[in-house]
Amino acid sequence: MIRKLTAGITLTLFLGMAPSLMASPRAFFGPYGGFYYGPAYHWYPGPWYGGPVYFPAPTTGELKITTEDKDARVYIDGGFLGLAGKTKKFDLRPGNHELELRDAQGHVLYQEKVAIVPGHTTEFKASEAAD
Repeated sequence: MIRKLTAGITLTLFLGMAPSLMASPRAFFGPYGGFYYGPAYHWYPGPWYGGPVYFPAPTTGELKITTEDKDARVYIDGGFLGLAGKTKKFDLRPGNHELELRDAQGHVLYQEKVAIVPGHTTEFKASEAAD
């Protein structure tokens, strides 16, 4: 009975950890430092105070819109985001997205697919898209 209970608890713990073990790593490791000081050579921590420093990896990319029409409505993947004059830069998930700029009546002024890369800024210039 105890073996079955122990096996059940162990299996439950491993299944609970499975999603986190399969996830891609999202941290960078910083340096670890310290120095010896004094005649007895006691260990004194360095500027990082005794451990690796974690810097989270960027999970989103940024889209910057440049347009002369500040009243144009911005649509991403069919969903309304805001006015072009107020939403100059914003974060998006990585991947391909459908970007549309529409006027007040809903007519499409510009339509283009943009690729978002994590940690980078993608620029969309509406005046060049019309040419």
